[in-house]
Amino acid sequence: MKHLSTRSSATFKISALACTALLMVACQSTPTSSSAVAPATASQSLAAAPVLRQDSLDGIYEITTTRQGDSVFVASAGDFSPKSAGFIYRLDARTLEVVQAIQIPRRAFALGLNNATNTLYAGNTLDGSLSVVDANSGMVKGLIQLGEEKKNDKGEPYYDHTRKVVVDSTRNRVFVTSPGQPGKVWIVDGTTNTVAHTITSEGIWTAGAAFDEAANVLYVSQGGKDEILAIDPEAGQVLRRFSTGDSVSNQADDSKHFFVNLAIDTKGQRLFGADGNTNQIYVADIASGQFTQQIKVPGLGLLDVAYNPARNEIYASTRGVSREAPNGTGSVSVIDGTSFAIKRTIDLPVHPNTLSVSTNGKTLYVTVKNPHGDKHTAWRKDSKESVVRIDLQP
Repeated sequence: MKHLSTRSSATFKISALACTALLMVACQSTPTSSSAVAPATASQSLAAAPVLRQDSLDGIYEITTTRQGDSVFVASAGDFSPKSAGFIYRLDARTLEVVQAIQIPRRAFALGLNNATNTLYAGNTLDGSLSVVDANSGMVKGLIQLGEEKKNDKGEPYYDHTRKVVVDSTRNRVFVTSPGQPGKVWIVDGTTNTVAHTITSEGIWTAGAAFDEAANVLYVSQGGKDEILAIDPEAGQVLRRFSTGDSVSNQADDSKHFFVNLAIDTKGQRLFGADGNTNQIYVADIASGQFTQQIKVPGLGLLDVAYNPARNEIYASTRGVSREAPNGTGSVSVIDGTSFAIKRTIDLPVHPNTLSVSTNGKTLYVTVKNPHGDKHTAWRKDSKESVVRIDLQP
């Protein structure tokens, strides 16, 4: 057995003393608990992310933001079984964590929020109705049946579908479109939960809607000869019609366009119609009633359109698929509101669906859906659908 020499032993002692001194210095330089920077929690990290995706929900469709900007609400239809419940989820606007789950008796597709009364209106598309929900408590306040019951060839009941739900918070009204042949618009009194007016369009597939609160004019978009209608909500009458002039009749086979969704620039008095047939956004000047611009959107399957007045930007979602190309994935495009140039395109597989802009114009929210069937290469069993938050660049 070897022994340490005297020199080695001394060196060892000096080294030990040096280490002890270093440890003491380190302890003295450690910040006190009051001055230490605490590590970020998971929620704080999520909230700080400039882009955040949460994959946690099933069967989601429309999304809407609160005026305060603290929450977003998402409509969920679950599955397509007739007896399935619907859900409305409240998510934290930054972390996208579910903070409230509200179950309603019917499947939820469309969604509108009255920020003055804190009332949610969920469009029960297949049942032709509106579910009325207290946004604070989550209690279901009522059900408004809009579509009348009909029978198909097998004697089974069906209803005129609801589509878009837009809320006039100032006058406590709800506007609901119905994409039939012909199309319809229901105007609902939010105080009594009754239908004030039913407007039957000469066109077809009345789907999109946008409301000019200052002018008190409702605009709806559709297929057929007149792609956009201006409606007086008080009288329940069509005021004006906007036509590209491309469709010779209101028959489905003759309809060159289908403006599936609609957005409005109230200050600039412009309308933006998302045409699913041509994959273009049609820009209409409200004053002249003329279509002044066509914006070709990258990708396939143009679906939703939103306008951000704070940034003068237009946002468009494309699903990325068509009948001829059923295996693609979609994206969201950011478009300059003056030059109409594409500023950037954000890939969001699999299928971006609906868009919502925060009141302050700083954030864009997107719902993203799974493939419809297992033939798509991105289909996965038991996969969840997504909500994406995008912080818009200064």
